[in-house]
Amino acid sequence: MLIVNSLYLDLVRYVLVLCCFIPMWVFVVLGWQLLDSQVPLSLEDENNPVELAWTVIPTFAVLGLCYFNLRCLGYDYFTPAKYVAKIVGHQWYWSYDVPCPCGGGSYDSFMSDFINSVDKPLRLYSLCPYSLLVTSADVIHSFSLPSFSFKVDAVPGRINQVSFMADRVGVFVGYCSELCGAGHAYMPIVVEVVNCKLR
Repeated sequence: MLIVNSLYLDLVRYVLVLCCFIPMWVFVVLGWQLLDSQVPLSLEDENNPVELAWTVIPTFAVLGLCYFNLRCLGYDYFTPAKYVAKIVGHQWYWSYDVPCPCGGGSYDSFMSDFINSVDKPLRLYSLCPYSLLVTSADVIHSFSLPSFSFKVDAVPGRINQVSFMADRVGVFVGYCSELCGAGHAYMPIVVEVVNCKLR
């Protein structure tokens, strides 16, 4: 997710530079032609249909990109969430506060004796839209689930909100992908996605 955001910002910067350069170049050339001669410039090889095409087609392409961009930016804000799950990163464990219909509540999740396992996993329902609120109590953590291509930073004093809906049932292992101190390797994330008949 961080790579996608970085690529998006690079694309925005590129388009911004391009959008500033083209009008400046047009006005420089126009001013140069106006100051250079008193006679209006008439070219013999003008082609009105071609000029119309290369004006109209990019205009509609930019409008289409704007539409998809606004859909991408507004996805998290307009997705209706049935449940809200609160996730707090600590040194070096996770705290969860999830809805109660299928056995939720507030609890802490510590690493157990087995590799990549915890005593209490985060239990979510399949095919149920969630709004995950992620924050940290001490240092910067990162809640990452590679199975769902999902990563959200947990920053102290800030609540990051993201929409999430699991499309399959199972147990999925993640990790804190931010170097958060000496116990960084001992705070795995385990998400158990179940079917809930009480929905």
